[in-house]
Amino acid sequence: MTENDKYDILTDNISLMIDNACKMVAKAKEKQGNVKTVVYVDNEGNDAVAYVYDFSVYTWKSTDTFDKLARDYLGDASLGTIIAYFNEIAVESAVESGTKIKIPILTETPANQNNMIYAVPELQDNYGVDIAINDEGDFDIAGGDFGTVSGTDNLAQAIGLRLSTDRKNRIRLNAYGIKNTIGDPMAVKSYLTSSIEQTIEVDPRIKEVEEISYETKNGGDDIQIDVTYMDINGKTGSYKGEL
Repeated sequence: MTENDKYDILTDNISLMIDNACKMVAKAKEKQGNVKTVVYVDNEGNDAVAYVYDFSVYTWKSTDTFDKLARDYLGDASLGTIIAYFNEIAVESAVESGTKIKIPILTETPANQNNMIYAVPELQDNYGVDIAINDEGDFDIAGGDFGTVSGTDNLAQAIGLRLSTDRKNRIRLNAYGIKNTIGDPMAVKSYLTSSIEQTIEVDPRIKEVEEISYETKNGGDDIQIDVTYMDINGKTGSYKGEL
Protein backbone atom coordinates (compact mmCIF):
# COMPACT_ATOMS: atom_id res chain seq x y z
CA MET A 1 0.00 0.00 0.00
CA THR A 2 1.46 3.35 -1.07
CA GLU A 3 1.61 6.49 1.06
CA ASN A 4 -1.05 8.03 -1.21
CA ASP A 5 -3.35 5.07 -0.54
CA LYS A 6 -2.84 5.41 3.21
CA TYR A 7 -3.52 9.13 3.00
CA ASP A 8 -6.73 8.51 1.01
CA ILE A 9 -7.99 6.00 3.58
CA LEU A 10 -7.19 8.35 6.46
CA THR A 11 -8.83 11.41 4.90
CA ASP A 12 -11.89 9.40 3.85
CA ASN A 13 -12.31 8.22 7.43
CA ILE A 14 -11.93 11.77 8.71
CA SER A 15 -14.58 12.95 6.25
CA LEU A 16 -16.90 10.18 7.45
CA MET A 17 -16.31 11.16 11.09
CA ILE A 18 -17.06 14.84 10.32
CA ASP A 19 -20.23 13.89 8.46
CA ASN A 20 -21.41 11.63 11.30
CA ALA A 21 -20.67 14.35 13.86
CA CYS A 22 -22.78 16.82 11.88
CA LYS A 23 -25.61 14.29 11.69
CA MET A 24 -25.45 13.70 15.44
CA VAL A 25 -25.69 17.44 16.13
CA ALA A 26 -28.58 17.76 13.69
CA LYS A 27 -30.41 14.84 15.33
CA ALA A 28 -29.89 16.30 18.79
CA LYS A 29 -31.29 19.66 17.72
CA GLU A 30 -34.08 17.97 15.79
CA LYS A 31 -35.28 16.38 19.03
CA GLN A 32 -35.95 19.87 20.33
CA GLY A 33 -38.49 20.21 17.56
CA ASN A 34 -39.47 23.25 15.60
CA VAL A 35 -42.18 24.10 18.10
CA LYS A 36 -41.66 25.75 21.46
CA THR A 37 -44.45 25.92 24.00
CA VAL A 38 -45.20 29.05 26.01
CA VAL A 39 -47.40 28.73 29.07
CA TYR A 40 -49.21 32.01 29.77
CA VAL A 41 -52.26 33.38 31.56
CA ASP A 42 -55.15 34.26 29.26
CA ASN A 43 -57.58 37.15 29.68
CA GLU A 44 -59.81 35.06 31.90
CA GLY A 45 -57.00 34.28 34.30
CA ASN A 46 -56.59 30.68 33.18
CA ASP A 47 -53.36 28.93 32.27
CA ALA A 48 -53.06 28.43 28.51
CA VAL A 49 -50.47 27.07 26.09
CA ALA A 50 -49.26 28.74 22.89
CA TYR A 51 -47.14 27.00 20.25
CA VAL A 52 -44.35 29.19 18.86
CA TYR A 53 -42.72 28.17 15.55
CA ASP A 54 -40.33 31.08 15.14
CA PHE A 55 -39.98 34.74 16.09
CA SER A 56 -39.09 38.14 14.68
CA VAL A 57 -37.21 40.87 16.51
CA TYR A 58 -38.83 44.20 17.28
CA THR A 59 -37.39 47.35 18.91
CA TRP A 60 -39.62 48.60 21.73
CA LYS A 61 -40.86 52.20 21.54
CA SER A 62 -41.99 54.35 24.44
CA THR A 63 -45.60 54.24 23.18
CA ASP A 64 -45.71 50.45 22.86
CA THR A 65 -47.68 47.95 24.90
CA PHE A 66 -47.82 44.17 24.61
CA ASP A 67 -51.47 44.37 23.62
CA LYS A 68 -50.62 46.85 20.85
CA LEU A 69 -47.86 44.58 19.50
CA ALA A 70 -50.19 41.59 19.66
CA ARG A 71 -52.82 43.48 17.68
CA ASP A 72 -50.32 44.69 15.07
CA TYR A 73 -48.33 41.46 14.64
CA LEU A 74 -50.59 38.65 15.84
CA GLY A 75 -53.92 40.15 14.81
CA ASP A 76 -55.41 39.90 18.29
CA ALA A 77 -54.74 42.35 21.12
CA SER A 78 -55.77 39.73 23.67
CA LEU A 79 -52.60 37.76 22.87
CA GLY A 80 -50.37 40.41 24.43
CA THR A 81 -49.60 38.18 27.41
CA ILE A 82 -48.07 35.59 25.06
CA ILE A 83 -45.47 38.14 23.93
CA ALA A 84 -44.80 39.10 27.56
CA TYR A 85 -44.35 35.49 28.69
CA PHE A 86 -42.30 34.59 25.60
CA ASN A 87 -39.87 37.39 26.50
CA GLU A 88 -40.04 36.52 30.22
CA ILE A 89 -41.11 40.07 31.08
CA ALA A 90 -43.32 40.38 34.17
CA VAL A 91 -43.73 44.18 34.33
CA GLU A 92 -44.58 46.00 31.10
CA SER A 93 -43.72 49.44 32.50
CA ALA A 94 -40.18 48.26 33.16
CA VAL A 95 -39.46 47.78 29.45
CA GLU A 96 -37.23 50.62 28.25
CA SER A 97 -37.36 52.20 24.81
CA GLY A 98 -34.83 50.52 22.51
CA THR A 99 -35.22 47.09 24.12
CA LYS A 100 -35.23 44.22 21.62
CA ILE A 101 -38.48 42.24 21.88
CA LYS A 102 -39.10 38.85 20.27
CA ILE A 103 -42.46 38.67 18.52
CA PRO A 104 -43.54 35.00 18.45
CA ILE A 105 -44.78 33.46 15.21
CA LEU A 106 -47.75 31.25 16.05
CA THR A 107 -48.30 29.66 12.63
CA GLU A 108 -46.18 27.12 10.79
CA THR A 109 -44.90 28.37 7.43
CA PRO A 110 -42.43 27.12 4.80
CA ALA A 111 -39.90 29.59 6.21
CA ASN A 112 -39.73 27.74 9.51
CA GLN A 113 -40.24 24.28 7.99
CA ASN A 114 -37.42 24.16 5.44
CA ASN A 115 -34.54 24.17 7.87
CA MET A 116 -31.88 21.48 7.65
CA ILE A 117 -31.29 21.55 11.41
CA TYR A 118 -34.61 22.08 13.12
CA ALA A 119 -37.30 20.84 10.78
CA VAL A 120 -38.80 17.39 11.17
CA PRO A 121 -37.38 14.99 8.55
CA GLU A 122 -40.41 14.92 6.25
CA LEU A 123 -40.34 18.72 5.99
CA GLN A 124 -36.60 19.13 5.41
CA ASP A 125 -35.16 20.63 2.27
CA ASN A 126 -32.31 18.26 1.36
CA TYR A 127 -30.50 20.88 -0.69
CA GLY A 128 -30.35 23.69 1.87
CA VAL A 129 -29.66 27.37 1.33
CA ASP A 130 -26.26 29.06 1.20
CA ILE A 131 -24.64 32.34 0.24
CA ALA A 132 -24.33 32.57 -3.55
CA ILE A 133 -20.89 32.78 -5.16
CA ASN A 134 -20.64 34.68 -8.44
CA ASP A 135 -18.55 33.79 -11.50
CA GLU A 136 -15.60 35.79 -10.14
CA GLY A 137 -15.55 33.73 -6.96
CA ASP A 138 -16.88 36.53 -4.75
CA PHE A 139 -20.02 36.68 -2.62
CA ASP A 140 -23.03 37.64 -4.71
CA ILE A 141 -24.77 40.83 -3.58
CA ALA A 142 -28.50 41.31 -4.14
CA GLY A 143 -30.44 44.32 -2.89
CA GLY A 144 -27.64 45.44 -0.61
CA ASP A 145 -27.41 42.04 1.10
CA PHE A 146 -25.79 38.71 0.38
CA GLY A 147 -27.55 36.79 -2.37
CA THR A 148 -28.53 33.20 -1.68
CA VAL A 149 -28.65 30.01 -3.69
CA SER A 150 -30.96 27.08 -3.02
CA GLY A 151 -32.22 23.82 -4.48
CA THR A 152 -30.12 21.90 -6.98
CA ASP A 153 -28.13 25.07 -7.76
CA ASN A 154 -26.87 25.10 -4.17
CA LEU A 155 -25.67 21.50 -4.50
CA ALA A 156 -23.92 22.29 -7.79
CA GLN A 157 -22.20 25.27 -6.15
CA ALA A 158 -21.10 23.10 -3.21
CA ILE A 159 -19.60 20.55 -5.62
CA GLY A 160 -17.73 23.32 -7.43
CA LEU A 161 -16.32 24.65 -4.16
CA ARG A 162 -15.07 21.21 -3.13
CA LEU A 163 -13.40 20.63 -6.49
CA SER A 164 -11.76 24.07 -6.54
CA THR A 165 -10.35 23.82 -2.99
CA ASP A 166 -7.10 22.03 -2.20
CA ARG A 167 -7.21 19.69 0.76
CA LYS A 168 -5.73 21.08 4.00
CA ASN A 169 -6.74 24.64 3.03
CA ARG A 170 -9.73 24.61 5.38
CA ILE A 171 -9.16 25.11 9.10
CA ARG A 172 -10.29 22.03 11.08
CA LEU A 173 -11.53 20.39 7.87
CA ASN A 174 -8.36 18.82 6.52
CA ALA A 175 -10.32 16.28 4.49
CA TYR A 176 -12.34 18.95 2.65
CA GLY A 177 -11.52 19.53 -1.01
CA ILE A 178 -9.53 17.68 -3.63
CA LYS A 179 -5.95 16.44 -3.49
CA ASN A 180 -3.57 18.77 -5.31
CA THR A 181 -0.88 16.20 -6.16
CA ILE A 182 -1.22 13.59 -8.87
CA GLY A 183 1.75 11.31 -8.14
CA ASP A 184 2.79 8.69 -10.69
CA PRO A 185 2.28 10.10 -14.23
CA MET A 186 1.36 6.60 -15.47
CA ALA A 187 -1.62 6.54 -13.14
CA VAL A 188 -2.87 10.06 -13.81
CA LYS A 189 -6.15 9.08 -15.47
CA SER A 190 -7.30 6.53 -12.90
CA TYR A 191 -5.99 8.60 -9.99
CA LEU A 192 -7.71 11.78 -11.18
CA THR A 193 -11.02 10.03 -11.81
CA SER A 194 -10.91 8.41 -8.38
CA SER A 195 -9.97 11.67 -6.66
CA ILE A 196 -12.82 13.60 -8.33
CA GLU A 197 -15.32 10.87 -7.52
CA GLN A 198 -14.25 10.65 -3.86
CA THR A 199 -14.34 14.42 -3.45
CA ILE A 200 -17.90 14.68 -4.79
CA GLU A 201 -19.31 11.65 -2.97
CA VAL A 202 -18.20 13.04 0.38
CA ASP A 203 -21.18 15.39 0.13
CA PRO A 204 -24.08 13.51 1.81
CA ARG A 205 -26.52 14.95 -0.75
CA ILE A 206 -24.85 12.94 -3.53
CA LYS A 207 -26.14 9.42 -4.21
CA GLU A 208 -23.65 8.52 -6.93
CA VAL A 209 -21.33 9.93 -9.56
CA GLU A 210 -22.54 8.74 -12.95
CA GLU A 211 -19.92 10.03 -15.38
CA ILE A 212 -16.62 11.92 -15.35
CA SER A 213 -14.89 13.27 -18.45
CA TYR A 214 -12.05 15.75 -18.78
CA GLU A 215 -9.52 17.23 -21.16
CA THR A 216 -6.21 18.99 -20.59
CA LYS A 217 -5.52 22.60 -21.55
CA ASN A 218 -2.50 24.88 -21.66
CA GLY A 219 -0.09 22.03 -22.17
CA GLY A 220 -1.53 20.00 -19.34
CA ASP A 221 -1.41 22.71 -16.68
CA ASP A 222 -5.22 23.00 -16.54
CA ILE A 223 -7.83 20.27 -16.67
CA GLN A 224 -11.40 20.92 -17.83
CA ILE A 225 -13.76 18.45 -16.15
CA ASP A 226 -17.38 17.53 -16.81
CA VAL A 227 -19.14 15.55 -14.08
CA THR A 228 -22.65 14.12 -14.04
CA TYR A 229 -24.11 12.93 -10.74
CA MET A 230 -27.39 11.84 -9.14
CA ASP A 231 -28.48 13.39 -5.85
CA ILE A 232 -30.40 11.73 -3.01
CA ASN A 233 -33.67 13.07 -4.43
CA GLY A 234 -33.06 11.14 -7.65
CA LYS A 235 -32.32 14.25 -9.73
CA THR A 236 -29.43 14.36 -12.18
CA GLY A 237 -27.04 17.29 -11.94
CA SER A 238 -23.78 18.30 -13.53
CA TYR A 239 -20.69 20.37 -12.90
CA LYS A 240 -18.26 21.83 -15.41
CA GLY A 241 -15.09 23.60 -14.40
CA GLU A 242 -11.31 23.65 -14.30
CA LEU A 243 -8.91 22.07 -11.84
